[in-house]
Amino acid sequence: MRVTLVTETYPPEVNGVARTLDRLVRYLRRCGDEVQLLVPRFPAGRNGIERDVTVTQFRSIPLPLYPQVRIGLALPSEIVGALNAFSPDVVHVATEGPLGLAALRACRRLDIPLVTSYHTHFPNYLRWYRLGLLEPIAWRYLRSFHNAGRRTLCPTATVQNILQEKGFNDLAVWPRGVDTELFDPAKRSAHVRAEAGVLRDGYLLLYVGRLAVEKNLSALLQAYAHLPYRGRARLMLVGDGPCRARLERQAPVGVVFAGFRRGEELAQAYAAADLFVFPSLTDTFGNVMLEAMASGVPVVGFDVPGPRDVVQRGRTGLLAIPVCPKALAESIRAALDDPKGLRHMSDAARQHALTRHWDAVGAGVRETYADVVQTSPS
Repeated sequence: MRVTLVTETYPPEVNGVARTLDRLVRYLRRCGDEVQLLVPRFPAGRNGIERDVTVTQFRSIPLPLYPQVRIGLALPSEIVGALNAFSPDVVHVATEGPLGLAALRACRRLDIPLVTSYHTHFPNYLRWYRLGLLEPIAWRYLRSFHNAGRRTLCPTATVQNILQEKGFNDLAVWPRGVDTELFDPAKRSAHVRAEAGVLRDGYLLLYVGRLAVEKNLSALLQAYAHLPYRGRARLMLVGDGPCRARLERQAPVGVVFAGFRRGEELAQAYAAADLFVFPSLTDTFGNVMLEAMASGVPVVGFDVPGPRDVVQRGRTGLLAIPVCPKALAESIRAALDDPKGLRHMSDAARQHALTRHWDAVGAGVRETYADVVQTSPS
């Protein structure tokens, strides 16, 4: 099969969508499929992109107010030229920005079967940037965008239900996997714990992800401040983003900003933690929760879509109700106050992660491609 993937995020960018798409491309190549990538030109060049795929990069600009994200700029005619040169059986558009829109129009012009995937609740992000009045417009755009394809893949059944209620058609679930060899409890690092200032009988709380307003990290800092034994607990934030400076000013004593970590360094950070805390209210999935579980680290989050789909309450972590810093602090305290229960959740988290194989996930997407190609009018 010949597959074109159009996306405005891909390695070397660091985020869950980029990692998921990278895993998909690697699986398709192992299956013998030919893959074409249409991506923005990233400042770091092609680093991180597989060398045995056909890559076309387009000019890009940083997203206003969020310069870490690049927007690809291409005319439909440019996409038509790239597609004609590659002759794909199916095109998968993974992001809804200008590059994805140009690809959608090119597929319509060339009558190429189109699959889209929904990764991010952008309309919900608008509230966090005081643009909530634009939310209905954003939903209309996304509905029109995805309904132009023959299938829309979404990460969980909860997201599928939300999109169905919004009028999206032809939805299917594309779950997520995790690398259980990279993320492993055996990589627990005394060095990381010492770096965070954790005492011998202390605890390390961990967050991994963008430091951005939509991640609700102010609630995490407030929850940490509510913990009754902060002297024994440290909070490490791994990642970077536009809100780092503000969060550093807000952070109470005991919070460590560790910056970006990748590969073995990231795996050691996960395994060093006693509890992973995920305060986001906007994520459609949250790959980092699975990575924590694979590392034998239970997860605490709010009882909202995303954590609700990943965390098995009381078995692999805890879900806080209601959505407020005090409830999050109470769930963290409940987990840490029960060492035996914490160990059981740690074991269960690892066992659950071992069932989430990336190859099985990739096989499902590949079956979707084949079905869309076979059922498309010739």
